[in-house]
Amino acid sequence: MTVAGAPQATRRKAVRRHRRERQVLVFGILMIAISLVAFVALGVYRGEVKGPFSAPFVTPQADFTSDITLVCPPPDANPLKTSEVAVRVMNGTERAGIAGATLEVLEGRGFVPLGATNWTRQYADVARIMFGAEGVLKAYTLARQFPESELVLDDRENATVDVVLGERYETLVEPLNPQLDPDLILSADAQCLPVSQVEPQPAPNNYPKDPLAPEPTASPSPSPSA
Repeated sequence: MTVAGAPQATRRKAVRRHRRERQVLVFGILMIAISLVAFVALGVYRGEVKGPFSAPFVTPQADFTSDITLVCPPPDANPLKTSEVAVRVMNGTERAGIAGATLEVLEGRGFVPLGATNWTRQYADVARIMFGAEGVLKAYTLARQFPESELVLDDRENATVDVVLGERYETLVEPLNPQLDPDLILSADAQCLPVSQVEPQPAPNNYPKDPLAPEPTASPSPSPSA
């Protein structure tokens, strides 16, 4: 005998079975995905796997730009001995003789003189100290001799220092001034950057040779074969 409604009950059972199978499949896929994410996260935590955000969020050196032009002195650096600084003095004013007179005083204080000459144009401030990447510490040592000075990095390839005397220049710092204390840590008086991050200006075409540069060591001659 055929029971009424049996086909409908069979269909309902088939639908429920299909739903259960689909749920089992979905939950199975979710469990596999969660397990995979957990495994990768554990590897990143242990350093065994490189994560998607492991690259540092920093500006590449080549893309760095700034309006700051002042070079910082080396950290915790003391001034050099004056005998370790070779300086040329240039006159950026219409006053005759101030470059030679200033160089004479600097020489008396132990600096190595590289001559006195006129600058190619007028300079309105006190003193402009120009130096290359090798002369940062020397430039800061010399800058202590002036009541105010502008430090300018250029692209010269030695450690010589040029100082241009300007219209506001009057005299050097007195020898007993506390800022000439040899144990005083050098510091910048404005915002500064490491020398590698400052764009140098063009150096004078005729900047002097460095008499304090070490002499190149000659390669030993090969011994004659026996």
